[in-house]
Amino acid sequence: MKSIFILIIVLLMATPGFSQVDDYSEDVKKCIKSNGTLSYYEGVIDQMFVMLEKQFANQNVPKTTWEEVKTIKVDAMKELAQMMVSAYRGHFSHEDVKNMNSLYNSKAGKNMFKPEQLTEGDKVVLSEFYKSDTGQKVLGSQESITESMSKISEMWSGDLYKSVIDKLSEKGFNL
Repeated sequence: MKSIFILIIVLLMATPGFSQVDDYSEDVKKCIKSNGTLSYYEGVIDQMFVMLEKQFANQNVPKTTWEEVKTIKVDAMKELAQMMVSAYRGHFSHEDVKNMNSLYNSKAGKNMFKPEQLTEGDKVVLSEFYKSDTGQKVLGSQESITESMSKISEMWSGDLYKSVIDKLSEKGFNL
């Protein structure tokens, strides 16, 4: 009975920790969606399929097979997002991610990706952000985060390509 009570206490104490991890992950996912990272990689997947369809053109792969194989995109994007959460965790606190999300959700944050639309007010907001502790972390970690993201991208895209080739091969289509 005593051990059950201890187990219950341990589980109750661990629950907020799991919640914080989930909150962190969800906030990073919002961040990489807002800053365009996810849409960039969705485009990468789309381009990969265009390339593969050309490579397999002489195999006469039916449209239905391509549609089935392309369903891998949803899981691939989830996997990529989770990998990016790990990269962010090594560089930014949850508070930093929240601050980045606040910036990206502001008018200035949305305009920062469209320089022709940046107003003087937007420039002031961006300048203040980059002077903040979070902004300094972003600037100071650019090289490191770029290296992490590059490794993630390389590993993820290689695994994705292999998965698609394997699925096509299972259906009798080979290069």
